[in-house]
Amino acid sequence: MNIFLGIDAGSATVAYALINENSEILRWDYQFHKGQVEEALEKMLQREDLQNITALAVTTSTPENFNSPYRYDNQVAIIRASKERVPQLGSLLYVGAEKFGVLRFDSQGNYSRLNTNSSCAAGTGSFLDQQAGRLNLKGIEEFCSITQKNHEEIPQIATRCAVFAKTDLIHSQQEGYSLPAICDGLSRGLAKNLVETLFTGQEINSPMVICGGVSQNLPVIKHMEDLSGKKITRDSLSHIYGAYGAALGLLEEEDPKNTLKPGGELFQKIEGKTHGLNQALELKLSDYPQFDSLKRYVRSIEGNYSMIDVEVDIYQEFPENCRCILGVDIGSTSTKAVIIDEEAKVLAGLYTSTLGRPLEALKALLQCLDEYQETQGINLEVLGCGTTGSGRKFIGNIMGSDLILDEITAHARAAVELDSGVDTIIEIGGQDSKFTTLHNGMVTSSVMNNVCAAGTGSFLEEQAKKLNCRVTEYATRTMGVEAPISSDRCTVFMERDMNHFLNEGYTVNQVLASAVHSVRENYLQKVAPNGSMGNKIFFQGATAKNKALIAAFEQRLQKPIIVSKFCHLTGALGVALTLLDQEVGQSRFKGLELYKEEIPVELEICQLCNNNCKISIAQVRGKKVAYGFLCGREYQDKGYVNKNKSGFDLLAERRKILTVKEKKSSNYNFIIGIPGALYLLEDMFLWKSFFNLLGIKTLSSESLKNPLEQGKIHSEAEFCAPVTALHGHAY
Repeated sequence: MNIFLGIDAGSATVAYALINENSEILRWDYQFHKGQVEEALEKMLQREDLQNITALAVTTSTPENFNSPYRYDNQVAIIRASKERVPQLGSLLYVGAEKFGVLRFDSQGNYSRLNTNSSCAAGTGSFLDQQAGRLNLKGIEEFCSITQKNHEEIPQIATRCAVFAKTDLIHSQQEGYSLPAICDGLSRGLAKNLVETLFTGQEINSPMVICGGVSQNLPVIKHMEDLSGKKITRDSLSHIYGAYGAALGLLEEEDPKNTLKPGGELFQKIEGKTHGLNQALELKLSDYPQFDSLKRYVRSIEGNYSMIDVEVDIYQEFPENCRCILGVDIGSTSTKAVIIDEEAKVLAGLYTSTLGRPLEALKALLQCLDEYQETQGINLEVLGCGTTGSGRKFIGNIMGSDLILDEITAHARAAVELDSGVDTIIEIGGQDSKFTTLHNGMVTSSVMNNVCAAGTGSFLEEQAKKLNCRVTEYATRTMGVEAPISSDRCTVFMERDMNHFLNEGYTVNQVLASAVHSVRENYLQKVAPNGSMGNKIFFQGATAKNKALIAAFEQRLQKPIIVSKFCHLTGALGVALTLLDQEVGQSRFKGLELYKEEIPVELEICQLCNNNCKISIAQVRGKKVAYGFLCGREYQDKGYVNKNKSGFDLLAERRKILTVKEKKSSNYNFIIGIPGALYLLEDMFLWKSFFNLLGIKTLSSESLKNPLEQGKIHSEAEFCAPVTALHGHAY
């Protein structure tokens, strides 16, 4: 009996299917390869006797050094597999780690056309995989399991871009949505992007079959069916259609042969790449800290969904009666706390992942501090507490913060305390990046990049996780390594290039080093203004613990980069120091034992105005603490708070002045249409005035109510939201 083997390796996963001459699947396997395609495949195929296989074939996405002359286009492979499973195929939807699209077939089953995504990850499996990791979930299986438990309102996650979706995810975390609701919102967001990109304005024949890794994600499929009103067919093998289709292709060959010799290797050996590389990373000008402390330990605390690991560093001996200030930094990916004494000495620092649950993260930090004072027989008298970071208002109101401070001011205050001569701060966080300049200890300018993940620490973490590299090992594996030059424009293009490098034979360490160079270039091009870099440069944030990234900046700037052993704590340190400067009187702090209390968080939609703010309401000691009002009102206020106290509305006055009356008659027999979008909207009054002077009537689309929906129908391609809306206005 003839046996055929098909293999499909994509950017994130590898699969194989073993079939007989009757097209029946005998065995199969599917795994995430984490950048190690060869190792993963060889391990999967250990149970197969490759010498007894009639022939083996691969898809075109599989690395070129695979020893097989039979290579089939990926789309051809999945079409073969789908038609084998569903003979009356009407359309085929495939959603993989990097690409998605829908293939249409006519009534005779012949291929007619393809709609696919552009180079954007907003509707791909890779996006959900990244978010599962960001939420500290073990994998997409746990993500799906938690999603199916949701019975609450879900947050609205943006679908116009994977990066904006991440930003909305962070906002949802800080607004108090539960983990199941956030996972469900992400699933719906991905499904919405798929439906709007592929289904709008196009007739799709049934049955529609879905394949690719996302085909095993039932919550996403359910949302797609709800949003599109179409039935989507899937089966338990739809994620291995590529491998299955490659094997089916061998059945159509005239006389396929196994080209593997006895004892032969699956992959040809490729020498390491040495051309077109970035210089090896090494520190020559900068003194790098050892991050030492008197005592360091990790305390694992049970959370609602998973264990929360808190890193505790004790920097100074605590006096028996310790009068201190507490600073807390609630960031998008991590939450930090610092204890300083009345002389501004750092006594302790605590660090944990936010995990999408800032309140749980805060409780974990407070519990660690409370346990430490009990075990050491000391008394912590907290004279005041302050908060900073993206969750500073919500958490600050819950814990009774005496100061709620923005991150830029907090980081600057800490930097000046560490070195009064600092004139530049590079701060790369998990979700955003900041560039700050100072003069004589005062902030003179600040730039923030918070809509692109390509220059942030989260991108490096995601690549490390994808390539099976611990974050703590990143620098060790990339220092002294020459790296290929990858894109620095966008996290999607950067990740695409790295997948390409792996398939070309570059080592995993070279690819990891490439990501470091790309993050640096993205930051210097998009965040740091040209010519603004000073001479005493501080690098702050947890990413400063990546020695390779510091070396990359030093290499590019040819200046020493200063990193403090408190670099990951500087936000919390800065707010504590600022509070110490202000000499707090009676503190509002609710105490370290706050972690023992049940603090339910509910969501409410304010309907007092058209903002429809999503309000997070926490019950703390019988009082309601609310966060999320755009107008600035307190929860007890029952009316809209108008922030404009002057009574003068500049925008309304501008509209009055720039209103141009339409001409009732025309000197010509045609009308000029002016789309009310992009720069045309800003200059609308100029164009109307110009054509009025010429005696030409105009027609504008300023009053169009649904430009995005109209644009998606008529553009017939994928664009960003503003350009899509322009199509709607123009039509």
